[in-house]
Amino acid sequence: MAKDAFNELDEVTRENIALALWMKEFKSQKIPPNIKKRILSKKNSPEAFGKRMQYRIQDLLDNPDSFTPSYKKRYEKLLEHCDSLTSIQAYALNHLLGVDSSRGYQDIPDESNIEFPKDFAPQLGYQVGWHFFVGNCRDTRRREYGILVSFYRYSLLPPEMAHTFGLTDWDNQIFEMQLAVAPAGEEHLQSRPFAISGTTGLLDFSNNPFHYQAGNNSIISEKEDELFPLRVQAWGINQGGEEDVEMEIDLGFTSNKDFLLQGNKGCLPCCCGVGTLYYSATNLSLESGSLLKLNGEDIILTQGKFWFDHQWGNALEPLGNSRCKVVRAANVLTKTSHSRGWDWFMAQFEGDREMTMYAPHTDENLQFYWLTGPEPPGTMVVAVKGQFVDSDCDVVDIRGTLTVDKWVKSVKSSNPEHYFVTNTWYPDHWEFEFQDMVPEDIRHFTMTPIVEGGQTGYNASGAQYSEGGVYIRNPEGKFVGKGFAESVYYADAHPNIFHLAGLPDTPKMRKLMDPPEPSALLKLKALLYMAWPPNQRKIKKVLEKCLEQGLPTDYLG
Repeated sequence: MAKDAFNELDEVTRENIALALWMKEFKSQKIPPNIKKRILSKKNSPEAFGKRMQYRIQDLLDNPDSFTPSYKKRYEKLLEHCDSLTSIQAYALNHLLGVDSSRGYQDIPDESNIEFPKDFAPQLGYQVGWHFFVGNCRDTRRREYGILVSFYRYSLLPPEMAHTFGLTDWDNQIFEMQLAVAPAGEEHLQSRPFAISGTTGLLDFSNNPFHYQAGNNSIISEKEDELFPLRVQAWGINQGGEEDVEMEIDLGFTSNKDFLLQGNKGCLPCCCGVGTLYYSATNLSLESGSLLKLNGEDIILTQGKFWFDHQWGNALEPLGNSRCKVVRAANVLTKTSHSRGWDWFMAQFEGDREMTMYAPHTDENLQFYWLTGPEPPGTMVVAVKGQFVDSDCDVVDIRGTLTVDKWVKSVKSSNPEHYFVTNTWYPDHWEFEFQDMVPEDIRHFTMTPIVEGGQTGYNASGAQYSEGGVYIRNPEGKFVGKGFAESVYYADAHPNIFHLAGLPDTPKMRKLMDPPEPSALLKLKALLYMAWPPNQRKIKKVLEKCLEQGLPTDYLG
């Protein structure tokens, strides 16, 4: 009976469960009995996911945010496709909701409230969050590798809504893991992304000591009340080349510096109930005995330096709505933004010095995004800001200029059947210039990928990104460090998201996904609301607060 029931699971769900449990093919006999029961439960059924998503979208229809352009036509169309949904379809659909979908989650505090060891844990009351490790290492033969592993979780429903369906906070999660390995001078490899629901029983966590489990993948601390030292274990298969490449990591890390609280003491930003809380460990050493496996070859890693991020919040996937009415009213009177995404970098220089840099995408640079033509873009120049950490752990806010003058086209996929090749141009060489806020020897440097041919991967929900290890050199070409470079939302994600959500990719559907423009009546209401002097004083105070938190005010939606 159980075997027949498993056979009735859709193919993608079976594949995702198999990947989480380190199986090349789904084999029900290898699944523990308690997990089998959860997988086959009503809570994990397509009917249950469909019912919950219908309720979610209907709630958005029935209770629209004030001073927000209408998503009525979009939501009515999405409701037509919610009778029965797999977990991955529900996950993809969430990425097609409007800015009002960020409401109902735990509010971002007005000031950073990060506390350790409490905030080592996944913060399930917020919409999204991740534990993220990137770095560069070397094996016994002095071969170099860039490695990325990310534990990413998404709350499908606002917590109180989830509880009304009898779901725990963990039941309400969709988990996906990113694993990529880039052997220097060779091909960048990304394991096929998978996503599993908490209703499968495959997610587990305890915080004393820290133990985060997703199938057979894990992050485990060795001490109570401390995050480091810890071990990260993960497995996956790259399916986009001539033959599949099996990858496995077993990495041990120790931390050599205090945590860096990103932005304003951990707020990036904390404004009107949305934003993120964010801290990093900027200088991790790879422990002896760490292991990388590629296609059956055991590779002993002897040295390496990594970076760790834990970030969580609301209004990122999708972009969200400010919980301050006055901000929503002010946004109605501003030009609708058509850009999203960012470029992020970490740099680890000689002398135990680190830098993190961030450049949000802007409408001024729209001509550099979603490009798929035969010729690469021209030169892109953007403002970049971040933080510099010296060898004594002193932190300095930095601002500078980033120039991208070389591009590479994404022409492959780790699983072309479900994650389509985008043929999008991505940055492939970065030049940074800073002023006197950083030491003179690293005020001007370049980043170059350690592999040829690009470093793109896919989120399980369908969006493509580029991320991988880089060499850092000064203007004279001298090696001064290593790092990682990330580019997000350069590619049009709609074909993949529609496919994964089970939606048709039609001009009508595409039109519904455009940011809605405010009506003339809504603009008039907003104008009258903002003309009232108390609201003018209120918006001024809010904007000053948001600028303190380190991001432009258009982040608020």
